[in-house]
Amino acid sequence: MAKTTPELYTFDWLARSQPELYARVQAAQDQALDLSLRVNTLKSDAQPAMEKWAELYGWQSQGVPYCPSGFWIGQPEITPSSTIEHRLGYYYIQEAASMLPPELFNFSDLPHPLILDMAASPGGKTIHLADRSGDKGFIVANDASRGRLSALRIVLQTWGVINQAVTCLPGEQIGALAPGRFDAVLLDAPCSMQGLRASESHKARSITLTEVEALAERQTRLLESALRAVKVGGQVVYSTCTLTPQEDEGVLAALLKQFPGCFHIVDIQQRLPQPAPGLTQFMDKNFPAEVAHAARLWPHIFGTAGFFAAKLVKDNSLPDPPAEPYLRAGKTPQVKVPLPVETQGITNYLSDLYGFDLGAQMQAQSLKIVEVNGQLSLLGERLDAACADLPWQSSGMALGKALPEGWQPSHEFVSRFGDCFTSGVLTLEDKYLPAWLRGEDIRGYATDASLRGSVVALRDTHGRNLGRAKLLDGRLKNLLPTRLF
Repeated sequence: MAKTTPELYTFDWLARSQPELYARVQAAQDQALDLSLRVNTLKSDAQPAMEKWAELYGWQSQGVPYCPSGFWIGQPEITPSSTIEHRLGYYYIQEAASMLPPELFNFSDLPHPLILDMAASPGGKTIHLADRSGDKGFIVANDASRGRLSALRIVLQTWGVINQAVTCLPGEQIGALAPGRFDAVLLDAPCSMQGLRASESHKARSITLTEVEALAERQTRLLESALRAVKVGGQVVYSTCTLTPQEDEGVLAALLKQFPGCFHIVDIQQRLPQPAPGLTQFMDKNFPAEVAHAARLWPHIFGTAGFFAAKLVKDNSLPDPPAEPYLRAGKTPQVKVPLPVETQGITNYLSDLYGFDLGAQMQAQSLKIVEVNGQLSLLGERLDAACADLPWQSSGMALGKALPEGWQPSHEFVSRFGDCFTSGVLTLEDKYLPAWLRGEDIRGYATDASLRGSVVALRDTHGRNLGRAKLLDGRLKNLLPTRLF
């Protein structure tokens, strides 16, 4: 018997139903996407920072209309991936369409929101959620693939997010494991990536109709889990980087039918510069009118890759799931709370050397000092509430470690808060900067004798935070993590 070739998915349905729209989409496919980035608002104010970088690198910036911290910079000669700021986490390179989902949440009445990012890696939207909540809520950043956790952790470290925990659980099970726990859930679902305009992170590829249908079934299960995990009255944002209706409007329609009266779709058209509604008809299928409240970003509308996003609000609890979930076994790191005298010693050290009030920062962000697997760390006080019964892989921020020659703050801590230090800061001369960024020590560097033996925060002549250096006799020891050079 001859084998049948799987049917490839195409957008012929769009060519037949809306030929003018299809022609505009086709035209946009031939145009290069402008590069875009999002500023780390935990470290900088977005607009002044962008203006400074535009002047420094000759960039022509334009704001992303639905994201105050997002900017297009065209196709610049000096690429954003080559700068010191990118290396040190002052901004994240991200396709502009992907900036929409975290912006759809309303945290105005939630000063300390409990947030789940159900499919978090590589972490671009997770760090955006941290910015949106001022790192004062708590984010459970989950990814079902253990192989993707390393990239997620590095992004969180580089950005400087403290109120977070990384978990590795099947997203389909979280709703049953932690029902009604979260104020907000983001599901940026695994998808077919048929965005009709390739980007660096989402390359164009062929896919079969069978694969699309299988993905839509999984997305429906994931979104059901998200709706179970969120509190009644809580917010769920569902997004994909595909424009196949089966994975977008079709998923919403399936859950509206399965769970009537349990949630509604919020109209998000007013969040966009011009309407970009979801489809209410696809081939021979009619979707509920409410599905038009979602946003379907065709490539030609805002100059982005194709994208889909919807905001849901949970009105009532869903019926109980049919079976008890299986909880994947996993060891949670050992947490030990230091004695108060140790904690006070650390805060005094940071105040004396850097003029930094760690106690006030801990109070503002609901943090505590703990020892995690032998490493002193800052940990969010809401970790237990967020991850009760959920094994977590990592959490918080490394604070520092005690060495025979004295206490040494971590790179992550200095990178996040070093701009606030009023003492213990050294400015590196421009001629030494290339060697420093290669990870080399600086020999023959004249230093203040009173600081010799200390770990200082290093800045360059532009005021950029370069992390830590240790002042030795005739040498500036480079303490940059090896991942940064």
